[in-house]
Amino acid sequence: MDKLDALSQFASFGKKREQAVAVIVNTADDQGAIYTLTKATFCNVLERVISNEIDIDELELWASVLESRQDIDESAVEGAIFALSNAEQMGELSKETLITLLALIK
Repeated sequence: MDKLDALSQFASFGKKREQAVAVIVNTADDQGAIYTLTKATFCNVLERVISNEIDIDELELWASVLESRQDIDESAVEGAIFALSNAEQMGELSKETLITLLALIK
């Protein structure tokens, strides 16, 4: 798995996410390709959290990683990523909050 594949797997909560984390951790974020997080991928992740496929507690860490990486372009959903990664400032994450956020993004 190359770096771009790993970033894609991580950002989309793909089946190879654990393997992707290992690749990402061992690769500098300022080298090479940039992964672009799309609204569609972001919305898919939120929908999977709302349907309990992904644990809501994992969402804040996920958003924090996306926000901090230079090799991930999350500009399409930057405000939403900020809100998710700063729950202490923006308010507690809940399914209701995610449903509202999803409606705003779509």
